[in-house]
Amino acid sequence: MSKRWILIVILLIFALPSVLHALTMAVEVELRTRTVGKVIFNHTKHAIECSVCHPKIFKRGDKRRRPVSMKQMEKGRSCGACHNGKKAFSVTGDCVTCHTGAVDIVFKDKNIGNITFHHSAHLEMYSCKECHPVLFKARRGAMWTMKEMETGKSCGACHDGDNAFNVTGDCVTCHTGASDILFADEDAGNVTFPHSAHIEMFGCRECHPNLYRAKRGAKENRATMEEMENGKSCGACHNGEEAFAVADDCESCHQM
Repeated sequence: MSKRWILIVILLIFALPSVLHALTMAVEVELRTRTVGKVIFNHTKHAIECSVCHPKIFKRGDKRRRPVSMKQMEKGRSCGACHNGKKAFSVTGDCVTCHTGAVDIVFKDKNIGNITFHHSAHLEMYSCKECHPVLFKARRGAMWTMKEMETGKSCGACHDGDNAFNVTGDCVTCHTGASDILFADEDAGNVTFPHSAHIEMFGCRECHPNLYRAKRGAKENRATMEEMENGKSCGACHNGEEAFAVADDCESCHQM
């Protein structure tokens, strides 16, 4: 065997571990988050020596290692070791560069119907930085009151009647599926308030919050028949002029 072939064989022997590692290495690694969409790390696009990242920055197979926060990355940890605005684009740049598929978020509310925040619709008009983290911390479970929104917090920062429709507008724009409410009564029969039928004729503001507090089981929402006949609760509209009177046929409302 010539010296040339001996040299080639020696080089292949030294290169074999790296080649085998490349063949077994996952091209894409999917990092899942509960709040800000999945992150895809593509090994091919990061065409650098493995030793640059492993094991100093990333230790393979270490399941006990805690996830690194964006704040830690901005200080040079994890992806931030290279993505610092010098070696590569900064981790403080446009979030959707790494965080793909930010899902719509459903805020569940048993009192006023679920609210769905549509990420896709908002990303067509705005960048992530316009909302995160100043207006919204990218963490599920945060909620704000309507009163807070009306003073410019949360959704109210944009939905103020100038930049976008006002949060004090028609409630069903955001609160979808307001369900019918059952008032259980063993003596006179149950009463069901059909939201759907009333929303076809009236806006939510005509009843809330002056006549009814938008909270299930609220004591102030209950009224006696005598109080209704004097204009309280249902009697504000069901007075024989705007709608059938509460003093009319009881079976219209009370289902035995």
